[in-house]
Amino acid sequence: MYPTTDGNKWHGASFKCFSSDNLKDWTDHGEIFNITWNSKWAKDFAWAPTVGYKNGKYYLYYCAEKNIGVAVAEHPYGPFENLSVEEPFLSMEKLENGVTLDQVIDPYVLTDHDGRNYLYFGNSKTPAVMELEDDMCTIVPGSMKNIIYEGEADCREAFMAVYEQGKYHFTWSCDDTRSEDYHVNYGISDSPTGPVKVLGTILHKNTEKNILGTGHHGMIKDPKTGRYLIAYHRFSHSLPEGVDGWDRGAFREICLDWMDLSKDGLFQKVEVTE
Repeated sequence: MYPTTDGNKWHGASFKCFSSDNLKDWTDHGEIFNITWNSKWAKDFAWAPTVGYKNGKYYLYYCAEKNIGVAVAEHPYGPFENLSVEEPFLSMEKLENGVTLDQVIDPYVLTDHDGRNYLYFGNSKTPAVMELEDDMCTIVPGSMKNIIYEGEADCREAFMAVYEQGKYHFTWSCDDTRSEDYHVNYGISDSPTGPVKVLGTILHKNTEKNILGTGHHGMIKDPKTGRYLIAYHRFSHSLPEGVDGWDRGAFREICLDWMDLSKDGLFQKVEVTE
């Protein structure tokens, strides 16, 4: 897992990695990458990264200065070498094909079952996707596009996809990360680039249990059981004294829940109870 901290008013420069064999006992691998390492453009706002694996190497797509950079390592816990030294890998100035976004953040990488690579990104009602060459840092010409929905998506950020049982299953976060109504919506498609048929909300708050602001997630398949695990953050249950209201969303904790598929091959709603 590659969690980040909001620091003081969204500031931060480093990324860490944690690993576990049983999802209970975790190893802290320390700082695996800092956006100031050999970078001429990235100094602050180190936000939500994603890690892809290709050709025996691990690729870290990281947010910095509301742009996206990329770094590479031989191991999932680094250390990572910055490949975006001179300029960002992605920025507002590098958007192509009429793609529009509010911010170039929240990358997610998918290596498909056919070996092709896709990077999803963007804070926007219609996030973007593009295909990557096998070097994982070259954009396939003409592949960048905004995602099209069938239905009301209510998308804000953290758009991602997994391929399961012949379908692409898309999930994304809605509302503001500091809002107790921050939640995850769900849709499916026959293509990794959409259009996406919206099916509804799959992860939402449980006010009876004081579980609020459930969103900005990641998903991974357990190769032993075939079940999916979703990681997401919510408002912390151990808040500093005096913190209340909207500011609660700046103090968060990471949660893990199992996800199950129904008989028709769709993910069922996550029941958050603890």
